[in-house]
Amino acid sequence: MEAETTNISKELLQRSINAEKLRYCYGCGTCTASCPVAKVIPNHFNPRSLLQKIFFDLSKTLTEDELWLCAWCYTCYERCPQELKTTEIFLLTRNLAVERGHFPRQPTALIKQILKSGRTLEVTPARDRKRAALGLKEIGETVSEEALEEIRTITEKSSSWRVRE
Repeated sequence: MEAETTNISKELLQRSINAEKLRYCYGCGTCTASCPVAKVIPNHFNPRSLLQKIFFDLSKTLTEDELWLCAWCYTCYERCPQELKTTEIFLLTRNLAVERGHFPRQPTALIKQILKSGRTLEVTPARDRKRAALGLKEIGETVSEEALEEIRTITEKSSSWRVRE
């Protein structure tokens, strides 16, 4: 069953990465220039570079910590001139990594933040004000209460993702 699930996940990921659009992606950098995580830790996270790694060396990328640093703020997706679904690509890649037994080294803080807001990075009111100034819709400090409840249910039922104090 695990091999079947992995094959399905890999197939979904490959369909999400449009090779033609990705070809034009390499010289752009809008995703990286817009990324709040890349601004804070530029030596550890670069969305454009991560997309390239996923496309060219998926197996190696599944084991790297960089994969877990995307904050799911959707800024890269909203600004991408190629309309690459960057955030979804990163999520599918994470799912595939987990299916193959690869987890971030220190997931506790990450999981606590996800349980709190549904995101890996806190979205502050200041972030929403910046988004509004750019004509982008606000995304709020948390995902919907329904989505948070689903996340909590998943973590409660999964021994791999249980937060340890």
